Amino acid sequence: MARSLNQLQMLNRRTVVFGGIQAAAGAALLSRLYYLQFVKGDELKTEAEGNRIKVQLIIPPRGVITDRMGVMMAGNDISYRLYIDRDQPKQARKTIVRLAELLAWDAAQTKRVLDQIPPRRPAGPLLLAEQLSWENMAKIEFHLPELPGVAIEEGQWRNYPFADHAAHLLGYVGKVSERDNRDHPLLRLPDMKIGKNGIEYLFEERLRGTAGTRHIEVNALGQPIRELKKEEPIAGGALKLTVDSRLQEFIVQRLGDQAGAVVVMHVHTGDILALVSMPAFDPNEFSKGIKEGYWKALNANEKIPLMNKAITGQYPPGSTFKMLVGLAALREGKINPRTTVHCPGHFFLGNHRFNCWKPEGHGTMDYKSAIAQSCDTYFYTVGRQAGIEGIAKMANDLGLGESTELGLMSEKGGIIPTPEWKARIGRGVWNPGETINTSIGQGDVLTTPLQLAVMIARMVNGGKKILPRLTEEVAIREDGFIDIDEAFLKLAQEGMDMVTNAPTGTAYASGIREEAYRFGGKTGTSQVRRITIRGLNQNTLPWKYRHHGLFVGYGPTHDPQYCCAVLIEHGGGGASAAAPVAKDVMQKTMELFT
Repeated sequence: MARSLNQLQMLNRRTVVFGGIQAAAGAALLSRLYYLQFVKGDELKTEAEGNRIKVQLIIPPRGVITDRMGVMMAGNDISYRLYIDRDQPKQARKTIVRLAELLAWDAAQTKRVLDQIPPRRPAGPLLLAEQLSWENMAKIEFHLPELPGVAIEEGQWRNYPFADHAAHLLGYVGKVSERDNRDHPLLRLPDMKIGKNGIEYLFEERLRGTAGTRHIEVNALGQPIRELKKEEPIAGGALKLTVDSRLQEFIVQRLGDQAGAVVVMHVHTGDILALVSMPAFDPNEFSKGIKEGYWKALNANEKIPLMNKAITGQYPPGSTFKMLVGLAALREGKINPRTTVHCPGHFFLGNHRFNCWKPEGHGTMDYKSAIAQSCDTYFYTVGRQAGIEGIAKMANDLGLGESTELGLMSEKGGIIPTPEWKARIGRGVWNPGETINTSIGQGDVLTTPLQLAVMIARMVNGGKKILPRLTEEVAIREDGFIDIDEAFLKLAQEGMDMVTNAPTGTAYASGIREEAYRFGGKTGTSQVRRITIRGLNQNTLPWKYRHHGLFVGYGPTHDPQYCCAVLIEHGGGGASAAAPVAKDVMQKTMELFT
């Protein structure tokens, strides 16, 4: 009896213990259910929706770029792109191996793609290919069930119809790199491209547009089932340039295979009508994804097609600098318009002889005739009288020695040397002989073709400190007037008229005889290395050792509206290489706009 009672008590205790455990477990379960449903419910629901629904940003069409006449210079074409979802890395690797078989990728290409799949961490979609051919699209579509995570989407790629003819002006687009500011969500998309140079870079935010969104339901393999919702993107703003594509094309054709730069500008508004640097590159190749062989060829070319010579190239201006030196002497009151200098073919500073380019000398020269015949001795003399400070101030007033702030990347400011500049860079005390060299645009003087265009514009527009612009949406940029008697500027203009229209002018052979298109200018030849042999035929030298040929011009002479700066790298001479190009460019410009 006692034994039965003990067994009953033990059974009751076990029942109580088990009951307590069950009650505790039930309470814990209810507590967990409450937590998941009421505390974390919204969060878990969102997470579940996130697995079922993917929200994608849609890249907006990039704004088109046109010339001043509305001709397309940069637009967008349809491109079919291949993506893979990397949220499931193991699955993505298997899919890539299968894709490689279908698309006949080589081992190196397959490895490059596999290397972009992180081992564990999800990393979003990866762009595998752009501009898919119809054949490859058909293959992928047919085998899609074997390719989880793969998707083909319609996108756009930037198209430049003028190819290399406007490359340095327009620039190009490329993938967003680690160095770019990636704060905007659009910039983190794998196929997003942004302006990397030229106009594309300068007006990046305007051209980019606003992203759209797409809500897509996907299955457990990450494959799209249906589109639930879509908000269309807003295309980037169109941009109309001041450039005329007809003139740009004409200049490229006129330069042919010569290396150089040409800038054409309106002297009153600063509108850039053409900005050419040749040779150049094809921005379409950059837009598609530049190939290694093409990149190597560009870098191996001794004519440096990757450099925008119009704004980045810095060259001694040679004799195109001489009008400026005379203006400095006139403004400083060291000479007057009637002052003459006798040229015996040389100039002495102490016992050092500086030769004129004409060994037998020019005889008696005044300011205008010295410009027309480009007499070195005249400008040695008046340059010394003006002094280096006077020359430098005149150069700065005419837009040399500092960036024009056009906005394009890599624009250089050039150099207008002074004693202070020389001391600052640690080259010691200024030598009077350096003033003599500066007076003919040699020595340390460096300018860009764009600056030379600005210089000539200010000389013939009445002294207005005009600055260049690339779109009429930017207000005309000017900074008052040069402090100089306008009659002196008129003298310089008349001297340049004689260069091309007086039989003694250095570019008389390149003058335009049709009165309506008559133009003036100034030749320049700048040495790339010191050559002491007079009369040496430049064509006998290797190309890279020949002089640069330059010309600055304006027209029409009776009412200046347009100006140009022409640089022919290693062309041999300004009169022989640059002036004929300037003649054709100015005539074409005046024909187009008058």
